[in-house]
Amino acid sequence: MPDIKQDLLGLQYSENFQIQGMEEANIDLELPPASATSATVYGTVTDGTDPIADATVKLFDKSGMPYKHTLTDETGAFSISGIPAGTYSLGAVKDGYRLSDAAGVTLSESATTQINLLCTADTTLSLGAIAGILTAVDLEGVSKPLAGAKITLRNSANIEVATTYTADDGEFAFYDVADGVYTLLSSADGYRSVSSMTATILGGSIVNLTMSMIVDTRTYNGTVSGIIRNQAGQVVAGCFVGLYQVTKEGAEVLVSITKTNAEGKYLFGGVTGGQYLVKAKLNR
Repeated sequence: MPDIKQDLLGLQYSENFQIQGMEEANIDLELPPASATSATVYGTVTDGTDPIADATVKLFDKSGMPYKHTLTDETGAFSISGIPAGTYSLGAVKDGYRLSDAAGVTLSESATTQINLLCTADTTLSLGAIAGILTAVDLEGVSKPLAGAKITLRNSANIEVATTYTADDGEFAFYDVADGVYTLLSSADGYRSVSSMTATILGGSIVNLTMSMIVDTRTYNGTVSGIIRNQAGQVVAGCFVGLYQVTKEGAEVLVSITKTNAEGKYLFGGVTGGQYLVKAKLNR
């Protein structure tokens, strides 16, 4: 068996140069040491009994960053070569299967190491999913993502089958959704839906959609409340309380009045956006 030749010094090259007529060219090269011989990892991906073809096998470095990937052949076999010596982990996945448990491996120079991977079938992965974004139009007519809104999923019999809440960027998602026609409803304090949305899941399909709401001017208001006390710290019942709105010019305009209850409390509802102050007094 002939010896296998290995590089001692790596390939190096010069910059482009031109020769004309009887010109002389002197080109010196400094060759670096050849890279260390790389390793190979190979194996088979199965479900515990049968091989899994076309599974994605991914190699991660010791910090968990992806390094290389490949696909299994019809026999479930895979091979990844050109790997520098070091510590790695392997994982495999395919549609309808869960990601395999990570298999750690430490590779030395020129090593050829076998690692077999097991993927478990998951019937829920053949079900569908619905993902979307909820936006809301504010009083200035600007549309922005709406966080914390409730999204309700109802089936064709109008039965509630799932609920979720939107994230900070307005996103929401339902998974493990069986085939069928669904209605999505949104609700949030101070807003009303423009319309409901429908989504059809067929053969485990994935539906992406955008829902929208608008400000409900009847409920999109604040409140102002408090307690009125005298200098002795006693609550003042029946005290006049005025809510004043401060204009852009700095003027104070009385917009609402009330009186405190037996506990000295007062409350203004339906307060629209703006700058305010409260004034109170009590007559004999």
